[in-house]
Amino acid sequence: MEETDLKQVLKECNKSAKNGYKIASAQEKNLNRALASAQEKVQSTIIDFNSSPCYAPEVTELLEVQLVEIRDAFNRLLFAFKEDLQNLRENLSQFSITLFGRTMAGKSTLMEILTEGDGSSIGKGSQRTTRDVRKYTWNGLEITDVPGIGAFEGEDDEQIAFEAAKTADLILFLITDDAPQVAEAECFSRIVNLGKPIICIMNVKASIAEDKSLKLALRDVNKRFDMERLDKIRNQFLLFSEQFGQTWSHIPFVYVHLKSAYAALKAEDPEKRKSFHEVSRIDYLKKRIVDQVRTKGEFYRIKTFIDIISNPILESMENLLEQSQINSVQGRTILAKKRQLGSWKDVFYRDGKAQIKSLIVKIKSELNGEIAAFAEDHFDDKNADKAWNKLLKSRKVEVRCQELLEELEAKSNDKLKEISREITNELKFATSFEGDRSLRMHKIIDGKKLWDWSSIALGGGLSIAAGIAYLVGAAAAGPLGWAALAVSVIGIGGSFLFKSRDKKEFEARTRLEKKLRENVASICNTLEVQMNKNLDSLVSVRIEGLMSEMDKINSVIFRLADTQKELAWGLNNHMLELNNQIMTEAIRLIGAEGLQYHVQSVARIPGNTSLILLNDGTVFTKEQKDGLYKLMAERIGFIYDSENKRVLISRVLGREIDRNQINIEEKIGVAHIPLGNATPNMKNRVRLAQQFSRLLIMIGDCETHKVCQQF
Repeated sequence: MEETDLKQVLKECNKSAKNGYKIASAQEKNLNRALASAQEKVQSTIIDFNSSPCYAPEVTELLEVQLVEIRDAFNRLLFAFKEDLQNLRENLSQFSITLFGRTMAGKSTLMEILTEGDGSSIGKGSQRTTRDVRKYTWNGLEITDVPGIGAFEGEDDEQIAFEAAKTADLILFLITDDAPQVAEAECFSRIVNLGKPIICIMNVKASIAEDKSLKLALRDVNKRFDMERLDKIRNQFLLFSEQFGQTWSHIPFVYVHLKSAYAALKAEDPEKRKSFHEVSRIDYLKKRIVDQVRTKGEFYRIKTFIDIISNPILESMENLLEQSQINSVQGRTILAKKRQLGSWKDVFYRDGKAQIKSLIVKIKSELNGEIAAFAEDHFDDKNADKAWNKLLKSRKVEVRCQELLEELEAKSNDKLKEISREITNELKFATSFEGDRSLRMHKIIDGKKLWDWSSIALGGGLSIAAGIAYLVGAAAAGPLGWAALAVSVIGIGGSFLFKSRDKKEFEARTRLEKKLRENVASICNTLEVQMNKNLDSLVSVRIEGLMSEMDKINSVIFRLADTQKELAWGLNNHMLELNNQIMTEAIRLIGAEGLQYHVQSVARIPGNTSLILLNDGTVFTKEQKDGLYKLMAERIGFIYDSENKRVLISRVLGREIDRNQINIEEKIGVAHIPLGNATPNMKNRVRLAQQFSRLLIMIGDCETHKVCQQF
């Protein structure tokens, strides 16, 4: 291709880039507003939460951390959008190519060839020559060399490399004809996930040592260019795609011998220069790069700007949906346990009052049975009150009352411990499906943090062993307040004794019996009232206190879940807009303008699949489908729209799923797909179905996830 033609193409690419920047900037403003609104809601939740602190410090801390993490995640997302767009804007006029490859694969050699350098950057042995990003210009194209895959030293190096990839219009990925490496495949997969077009370059390794003759050197190189062998290595590399739920078959592979190309560049002998140049096949590589720019560069440039927004939107949307669901499940679990505890409390309280009544009746009967004999023996006793109190003590009135209250508290403690264990176990179960589904990328927050519910159920010093008085509060005079009260009320005193023993013996005995019965009635009434107060306090402070804390916590959890869900679907709307825009541009560039008006919506996983939702019986021709596939470098699928979400989801998922078995819960925005082990491809289809249906789709039935029970 003539240099002037390439310049003209790059001018058109720049126009496309400006259009892409305009689209991305508009969406960034919309996203800023959406994220700012979500931030306000989270901040409001934080303020409300802090204004009414929960009793359990561990729960309080975890909830507040989660709220703050979400708020901070929004901030990071806003900053990332702004920073990425700014970086692209600074290079608006440059068609950007980023070169990836493992250490010693030949990256530096390729750069020396393209720039006709002096070879100073080419590594020797294990020398690391691409620690930092380096930029070169070739044919008006900006080529960025990033740290080698094997040279990644922690997150900083990876960040450098993939930040460069994010802003690239085209990726050159260099491998060798050695056995494919897992690390290479993982890196390749991440780039594909960015939606980037890729040319994979396989550098054939063959020695061209100076002690060899030109003829032997050329023979060795040509021998290594065994196409059957190279294709086999290529296919081995492509097999890695299945692990990542991707397909790499559409990605072009170019076979070159970079050492020969560099030798040709440095050779002084014309014959040697020509021979090495031809055997290297470097011209074919250069032609493929230029042809990609010429035929698809305009689309690549607008796609770079759109994907810089749509990629983080998709990731954030899916993360927020999942976290919202986890929080909803946690909240529903707590709500169910609160209701269970409330039902138990009513029975416990009723039975407790009955047990107290029964004990008091028994004590009263026993004491009344002692009155006649006691009056007979003590009607003329000046110390009758002491004797009576001694009798009461011998009947263990105080101890028996204490034992019953302790028994009630122990029963309450056991139930609260049971509730605590059940909540913890069920929350663990509710979050365990997250890892099984494997549909997500990096988490905004950690949804697997579980609370120590025993800190609510049994914390706060409410143990009777330490004194029931805590439950009673200021109404109790001591650690056993009802006992002290009983003693003071029982005081008979000498005033009840009679001055004339001879004449009023019967009267004295009768009066004493009456006073003792009154005293027994008073004691028993006081004890019953006091014990019921203790029971009331046990229920209100311990059990109802926990229920109140559950309500406070749930209020925050559900508000948080609603905010996450609302933001997720808001992001989804923006992402669908971007998908429609990029598909409209693709349809225009393949010469099928007008077909975009038949497109209802487009769901997309960048670098993997674009699924076009048609609103009528329109059919794209094979030529048009192939054109979109080659241009997008993604699977292209088509389905027809339906107002029935079950039908719509089944169309996306394919015939493997019986639509009648799809369970949709509109109220909570969840659909359940009865699948055991979903393939990576099916998981991707699930992600696409979510975008169209606005439902979080769970792989597995309702019973498995425990989110279908109606509370």
